[in-house]
Amino acid sequence: MKPLKLFLLLCFIAKLAGAQSVKFSTENPVAGTTVKFTYDPKGTNLQNLADVKCTSLSFFSTTNPKSAKVDLVKEGDIYKGEIVTADSITLAALAFSVDEQKDESPNGYMLKFTKDGKIRAEAYLNEAFLFGLAGKFYLGLTLDYAKSAASYKQAFAIKPALEKKYLVNYLSNAYKANKETGAPLIEENIKTLSKINDPKEEDLVTNLNLYNILKKKAQADSVKTIVLKKFSTGNYAYGQAMNALYAEKDPPTLEQKANDLITKFKLDKANKADAAKLNSVYALVAEAFASVKNDAKFELYANKVDAKTTRAGLYNQLAWPLAEKNENVAFATKISKQSLELIELAKNDEKPAYYQTKEDYIKALDQSWGMYADTYALLLYHDGKFKEALATQEKAVSYYKVIPPDVNTRYITYLIKNGKNEKAFTEAEKLIREGKGSDSLKKDFKMLYANLKKAGSYETFMADLEKEANAKAKAEWTKKMINIPAPTFSLANLKGEKVSLSDLKGKIVILDYWATWCGPCVASFPGMQKAMAKYANNPNVVFLYVNTWQTEENREKVVTDFIAEKKLNFNVLYDTKNVKDPSKFDIVSAYKVEGIPTKFIIDGDGNIRFKAVGFSGSDDGVVKEIDSMIGLLTSKEASK
Repeated sequence: MKPLKLFLLLCFIAKLAGAQSVKFSTENPVAGTTVKFTYDPKGTNLQNLADVKCTSLSFFSTTNPKSAKVDLVKEGDIYKGEIVTADSITLAALAFSVDEQKDESPNGYMLKFTKDGKIRAEAYLNEAFLFGLAGKFYLGLTLDYAKSAASYKQAFAIKPALEKKYLVNYLSNAYKANKETGAPLIEENIKTLSKINDPKEEDLVTNLNLYNILKKKAQADSVKTIVLKKFSTGNYAYGQAMNALYAEKDPPTLEQKANDLITKFKLDKANKADAAKLNSVYALVAEAFASVKNDAKFELYANKVDAKTTRAGLYNQLAWPLAEKNENVAFATKISKQSLELIELAKNDEKPAYYQTKEDYIKALDQSWGMYADTYALLLYHDGKFKEALATQEKAVSYYKVIPPDVNTRYITYLIKNGKNEKAFTEAEKLIREGKGSDSLKKDFKMLYANLKKAGSYETFMADLEKEANAKAKAEWTKKMINIPAPTFSLANLKGEKVSLSDLKGKIVILDYWATWCGPCVASFPGMQKAMAKYANNPNVVFLYVNTWQTEENREKVVTDFIAEKKLNFNVLYDTKNVKDPSKFDIVSAYKVEGIPTKFIIDGDGNIRFKAVGFSGSDDGVVKEIDSMIGLLTSKEASK
């Protein structure tokens, strides 16, 4: 797909979407053509916010969309842009945002495309997918199960063969939309399926899934027993066996179960479908042995993975923590180098179906190469090969769209080791100006300032850089300020005490959603500890850490042990599981969190003023982020 271009002046045909916020240049676009649009944020939650960004999602025959950045031109209060489409597109959707905040238009901004004068069934399938499952994540729209069910029906009307494949999705959404009408519809389909004299595996599995929708466990278990007995080596049985592998924690036991599975299901790597299954099984076993530092077994099973990109990912997954800790460097270097070689070899392969073009596939491989090369460069550095480390890192950073601060910091370290002090100074100065300088970088920067005999006082120069960084951060966070009532809560902490938001009126509350399994959450904690220490003597600033999406049965022990192991003095609150749907958690849902870590800064009046998603990349970055937000709120309070 070609890059999305800007345009200036257009005559628009009325095509309104989401309270007339978006107007498309045509109502019935033809696949493969360019569609122009205007966007007016007035009346949306992005109104009065600057730097609106737009992403287009192009859907084809499946529900796996291709995303692309749309360049916008602003004329007054109106934004203009265009979507360049492929001739296989079925539906396009636009997502508008300012930083992490999406335009939460209930209906989203979607457009179906025609082929040979007709809208294809897949366009309605993709619309159903968005309204029934993924539209909130992709577009910020409100899930609407009735609309999803209606879209499925339209797809089935155009292409009846799709009904069997998507029947459960359709009935599930019909039931969620209206249980009184949905339940009889499901029962009717169960009855029809039950009358089949010699049901196929897919018929029985459909029946099983329909019973599960109705929460009829006894009936579902009965059908499950039949499926596993009649189709003992079928797809459902295989799925159950794989679930057992994922649940197994002991590597030797997992290894035995994996080999039993391969034997039972007669997996043959000469068969394309089986080869994909074998790759998944071997990767799982390799990861298990990596977790207990059994390098020989890890290598044995990793080498059985034929998929080059999967094996490269496995190698880097083990090599990176070893590089970070400067442990087992020789072995880590070997597999890290192999990860890069595999990525290069993968470029000669046919592109996977989920990439629209070979160019997209190569671009994705380059991004992986950049990340894996960062690992390899660090290992070369630990091995004293400073020149090679620098050359590798220079190539690695060229593949990053946005270079993470820690990657850049390592680059500067390698520059210094190779005597390229002027270049190192320039790069370090840039990072510090951006407010992304770590303590170790600042230490190096001070040394460089002295060695290069820079004019003037280092302290004055550094103070000016810090002032510039703080002003920039303040300006950026000022644009991100919001004012939304914070959902109230009363949750138990590790000591069993109840902590209520209502009791914290008048205080600034930093609310951090996290889980023990979330890597970026854990990476941000040293910075959060530093931020807490900085505000330890300020009674008007409160830090709360809400543990959510933690599904282990022994959740309390997992969390308590984690906090003790990491020596964190956090006030951890337990998010509560939803009574009707235990797969969901109450407070994280009330705050509409889509990913963790996510922080909310709540002012003394109980309003959300900031939302920060993800990890900023360094401890100092986390502290600056918290400083900027608290500083702005404190100044607002002082000005009242």
